[in-house]
Amino acid sequence: MVKSAGFHAWQAIVLGGFLGLISSPLCGLFAQQQPGPDGTEPKWEVLERCRLVANAVVDGDSFRVQRWGREYIFRLYFVDSPESDASLDQRARDQAAYFGISTNDIPRAGKLASQFTRQLLTDKEFTVMTRWQNAMGRSRLARFYAVVLVDGKNLAEELVANGHARIYGLRANWPGGPNSSTFINQLKHLEIKAREQKLGVWDDGKFPRLASGGGGELSSTNVLIHSPGEPPLINLNTASYEELQKLPRIGPKLAERIIAHRPYKSVDDLDKVTGIGPATIKQLQPLVTVEPLP
Repeated sequence: MVKSAGFHAWQAIVLGGFLGLISSPLCGLFAQQQPGPDGTEPKWEVLERCRLVANAVVDGDSFRVQRWGREYIFRLYFVDSPESDASLDQRARDQAAYFGISTNDIPRAGKLASQFTRQLLTDKEFTVMTRWQNAMGRSRLARFYAVVLVDGKNLAEELVANGHARIYGLRANWPGGPNSSTFINQLKHLEIKAREQKLGVWDDGKFPRLASGGGGELSSTNVLIHSPGEPPLINLNTASYEELQKLPRIGPKLAERIIAHRPYKSVDDLDKVTGIGPATIKQLQPLVTVEPLP
């Protein structure tokens, strides 16, 4: 069959549109790796010579990166910086409890963390290591968890060492790095030093300590203790790695898989997570919720 020139032109348009789609900044969304059927970890990618997008919003632990003409949003493993956005009430209360300060001081602490990260990354090339694990977020551009190295230093360590982040969130064993448990111990040591030196949010002069932590009673392990009554439901779409492990039958691996398969429209959507069956879902039903992202 002889194909007309118009037919070939149509093919070129379709192919060109497809190539344009996969080369766009949104390509990271399609590149997102999910755990394999047997629960194996997705592969890591090392992105060198990344640069901070200076005119974009920068949080202490989440920021926009440019590499070879493409933009991505990355969120750090292991740490959580104070929120500069006052609308994230529950997160701010949890952070206030961890640091033992007023919830009203969290946005100010968040701005300091943002300034710290911006100053550390601006006008520098740095390395991002990611396995394209979904970190959710409110931007139209997909956000992924990552480890960031700048000037030979780990950004998560720098944030904790300077009092601009709590040790909290998803963990990972990245190429060439220490075991995640070893790294957590390193972060705890850095946090103790930051407390002793009153750095960042640990500066009592700038951020007075409150006995209640600003959002509830603070236990000796920095876990927020809620008021007497029914325990709060855990939101499958926003719960942290640690919070998910408080649920029955949910260990470290299942917690990672739950996070990797977000978002959820109903609790029954957990059946798409390898290792979670009908019995576990039934047990979790009264303990979890699927409220939408803020």
